[in-house]
Amino acid sequence: MEVTAIIGIASAGALWRMAFTWGSMKTGMEAILREVKLLRTELSKDIVMLKEDVKDHEMRLRQLENSKRR
Repeated sequence: MEVTAIIGIASAGALWRMAFTWGSMKTGMEAILREVKLLRTELSKDIVMLKEDVKDHEMRLRQLENSKRR
């Protein structure tokens, strides 16, 4: 629990520093939101790819199981 709190505080501090380096709080927060949206998009793509990989592996496992039964 303490580690989570420390990470949260450090993250909040980093976000505030990023906001101030952009000159104003509003533009800084907008820049942070853009970055978060980009990360979310990338993660969504990665999740789709992983789901496809899992389906492929499941199909291969079923084929192996079926070939062993014969």
